[in-house]
Amino acid sequence: MQWIAMLTMLIDHIGIVWFPDSPVWRIVGRLAFPIYTWYVALGMSRTRSLPNYIRRLAWLALASQIPFSLLFNTWDVNVIGTFAVSVFALYWMEKMPRNNPLRYLIPAAAAVLMEWIGFDYGAYGLLLLAVYRYAEGIAIPALHFMLNIAYLLWHPAPIQMFSIAPSLVFASPGAVRPLDRPPVPRWLWRSFYPVHLAALYILAAVIP
Repeated sequence: MQWIAMLTMLIDHIGIVWFPDSPVWRIVGRLAFPIYTWYVALGMSRTRSLPNYIRRLAWLALASQIPFSLLFNTWDVNVIGTFAVSVFALYWMEKMPRNNPLRYLIPAAAAVLMEWIGFDYGAYGLLLLAVYRYAEGIAIPALHFMLNIAYLLWHPAPIQMFSIAPSLVFASPGAVRPLDRPPVPRWLWRSFYPVHLAALYILAAVIP
């Protein structure tokens, strides 16, 4: 699944840069974000230290921001920044007692902040991460579908509905494990996002 995430993200970004009028590239690219989000949720569960995990995401977001801004001509925060803030919000929510209703103000404030400042995927990214972290079985694609409907009402981007495909796979716990072989080397998985953005920016300067 990691290979699929990287390949479909690359296809998506190639489409944005060179084929903006062709929706096929963007449709294929809708597979990438849910898979990356799924692995962030897995990372939250498997890491020995969530604060260290958040710091790694924050550093990766910083390293990715300049190539992201240059390639897409925007100063919105890149998607790794969205993951960093989302994991931070859920981490602090989970540290508060379950019977304290104020615990939900933390992710709510993070969602508003990301929409206000301008984060890639914004509140949608945080909510999808929450779905993957807390939901199980058929609830995963069901909640993802409802989230896509809400996103469609907020952002007129109907191709986002194609992003539900990975959630149909994640609904079956046994279906994910075989797809994870062979695993992507950790250095490649972590560096691919900023490196491919920088490479595409250089190529775009050479091949307009």
